[in-house]
Amino acid sequence: MKRLIILFSLMFSLTVAACSNATTTIQPLVVGETPIASESRLIDARPDWAAIPGEMAPDFSYTLADGTHKLSDLRGKLVIVNFWASWCLPCVEEMPTLDAARRTNPDLVILAVNRNESTEAISAFAPKVGVSFPLITDRDGAIGERYGVVNLPTTFFINRDGTIAVRHVGALTAERLAERLAEVR
Repeated sequence: MKRLIILFSLMFSLTVAACSNATTTIQPLVVGETPIASESRLIDARPDWAAIPGEMAPDFSYTLADGTHKLSDLRGKLVIVNFWASWCLPCVEEMPTLDAARRTNPDLVILAVNRNESTEAISAFAPKVGVSFPLITDRDGAIGERYGVVNLPTTFFINRDGTIAVRHVGALTAERLAERLAEVR
């Protein structure tokens, strides 16, 4: 059993490494209502710092069909930054719940940051979930590392002033999402 776990871990690591090292030129894309970001980049990176509640959310930029945006441009709004992967079943299962919350709360912005998958993989995945919030590529994992993400899904609830209110590890149910949103100001 121990050998099987080690073998699985090694295969997973190689798969993630292969996804993060591939290079292609990608254009912004929208699949159905789901915008797919073509690139993302950390701003003012501090590699030895992990995001914690009470601190400013690490800034990053992402490019959609309508241009380049930054997380810091969203100050004044409630923001959820959700780290996910297409192979993560709990991540996929919580996406409709996140989308429903976004649709019922016009002041809520959701940025779904994919860990280490290519834009092509995300584009193929997008029609399966059909969400209306952006699916952002973090191909090299830099954004996830800056936020200290180890497990998926991991979700950060960001206050209107740009500080992190809550870090939630694991899938969000509708009830748990409502509780977490109540903690954001």
